[in-house]
Amino acid sequence: MHDLYKHASAVAVLAFWAAGLSACSSESKDVAGGVTDIGNSVASGVVVTEANMPAARARVVAYYDSWDKTAIEDSVETTADENGKFSLNFDSTRSVVLYAENGGESGLSRMQNSANALVMVGHPRRLESSVASANSGYMRIVGSNETVPVNADGSFAFDAMPVGEISLVYVSDEPRARFDFMTAVVGDTLKIPALEELAKNDGWLTISDYRYYSGAAFGGIMVDVPEGLVVPQKETPKDPVVPPPVVPDTTTTDTAAVDTTEKLAISLELHMDGKDEQIEVRDNDGSVADTVTFVEGVSGKGILLKVGQYIEVGKIDPCAGNFTMTAWTKWGGFRGDGIYQILFAERSNWDAGMSRFQLQYEIMTSSITAVGDGADFTGYGYAWLAKGNVERGGSLPMNEWAHLALVYEDGSLYLYINGVLVSDKAGVPFRPKDTEKPMPFRIGGSEVPNDTWNGAIDEVRIESVAHNAEWVKAEYEKYAK
Repeated sequence: MHDLYKHASAVAVLAFWAAGLSACSSESKDVAGGVTDIGNSVASGVVVTEANMPAARARVVAYYDSWDKTAIEDSVETTADENGKFSLNFDSTRSVVLYAENGGESGLSRMQNSANALVMVGHPRRLESSVASANSGYMRIVGSNETVPVNADGSFAFDAMPVGEISLVYVSDEPRARFDFMTAVVGDTLKIPALEELAKNDGWLTISDYRYYSGAAFGGIMVDVPEGLVVPQKETPKDPVVPPPVVPDTTTTDTAAVDTTEKLAISLELHMDGKDEQIEVRDNDGSVADTVTFVEGVSGKGILLKVGQYIEVGKIDPCAGNFTMTAWTKWGGFRGDGIYQILFAERSNWDAGMSRFQLQYEIMTSSITAVGDGADFTGYGYAWLAKGNVERGGSLPMNEWAHLALVYEDGSLYLYINGVLVSDKAGVPFRPKDTEKPMPFRIGGSEVPNDTWNGAIDEVRIESVAHNAEWVKAEYEKYAK
């Protein structure tokens, strides 16, 4: 089974925490410690805290560093404004890692492009692991000057390990191999199984348990498989599965008899044209919005929410059993503020624990995730479903209409984009949070202003039935251009 973890409260622990990073000598903007060929590109972005608040006046540094180096080469720095926003010049021909610090908190982020960078600051965590067959050398984190020795048994430990997207490098006389991963665990200690340096995977460390390469969060980390990397397919023990009682199947899945409205606890079709009595556009303070923006949809009109708005459907509870939620969206990608963009949510107030379920896009990981009980670190209250942004190798198109379908069936989630399953074909284990009563069901945002979905929304369906792949594909083909 997948052991999935979730951030506590409304925090995103998917951040990059620095340990022992060197400081630049100057406090002025755009300063390089000896580099003369900088300024070819401009990085702009925002620094936020774990609580998704702007880190005012945070120090931001662009470090020139990469996995095949033994130390940081140089740096350029600036200071964020009162809203956590910053911009700085850097040499676009070199590998850059962004570092930010705010008081006792710090964070790292690899440079993805020349704009729209997001760096989160927070407290560091401890990492424990080992390198198989190694008995000397040291480990380093790209973007950090702190190193730890590899002991005679191959073990090593960082007391202050960045959390987030990490390049962990094994050095023996020279850099030999690295292990890139994204952390997903909330706790203060992360333990990774032994890393193996394989000759056939030159320059990479791997884990022999193939489940770490599933594309989902497993064991507290999310590992991307680099192109050309040969991952060992060593089978590992699985929990025993007790088959359910055999019941004769007298009908086919998704027949008209199953899909009739009378048979379903919830069956909503929301056209987003201003005529749906079940929906109401609200501002994040709960008041009815003064203005609603309608745009051309896939069928008639759709709604484009302003930042701070969301659509409230009412107190319905699709999470009481199996469900299917679908929507068409013309998504605009990264907006430049906030950490999450929420598409569906059964929630009233996250901080007060009044949240049962939500489907969201996470900026830090560029991933689509489902969240139930955010405090349930050892259960299935968090599900990594797929990489989102196509610009980062994901599945969700930008600036064009796309169909999203989320299916929950017997404890597992399945995500489809444009009729194609993009999550684990075996399903991702998930459990909505138990609540005493249904929470308000919302579309496109929450009570947090920056949670608003960045894109037009149209033709939403919410049903208390787990539809199959054929049904999802047919729904997509109704309006596919």
